[in-house]
Amino acid sequence: MTSRNYKNIKKDLQQRLTADLNALVSYATEQLAQETVSPVLTGFFASSWKADTRRPQPKDIQENFAPWSTIKKVTLPNGGIKLAPGEKPVIMPRYVVPTFKLNQTIFIGNTVKYAAAALASPKNNITGFVQGEFKDLVSLFFSDKPQRIRIAAQRGSQERQPLSFFGVGRQEYVSYTAVED
Repeated sequence: MTSRNYKNIKKDLQQRLTADLNALVSYATEQLAQETVSPVLTGFFASSWKADTRRPQPKDIQENFAPWSTIKKVTLPNGGIKLAPGEKPVIMPRYVVPTFKLNQTIFIGNTVKYAAAALASPKNNITGFVQGEFKDLVSLFFSDKPQRIRIAAQRGSQERQPLSFFGVGRQEYVSYTAVED
């Protein structure tokens, strides 16, 4: 068992904040890949969210990546596009979220070449996510979480139960008093 004291508080806080930061970035990229947030036709855009210390560049086209390159589409008379009958979108994140440090600038962006057009889609809810849910996520991941604090108040002892495994002698214990519950 390791003992914790005030000398470790800085290191402990940095570890906790780093873990929370990485959890936030992972969760945010997962949420951006949801069909309720990103516009989805084939699922390539929703699958192409990337977190990095450099700004992700929009360079990928779905024709170069399976399984999205095999999804058949139909052009509508009005110029729109829809999936061919029997085809379904595939949402499968393409990038692993790396581990970040507290002092790094982190970018979350999309790597598809048509990202600007996808953002203009009426199915796009990314702005709502960033301005609403993401703000709430930051509060959730970085808020002070109430801890149950108990202080050792007194030492005590009692007779062991006769049927306990080592039921001989007296059992020593420390009684804790709740400061906040």
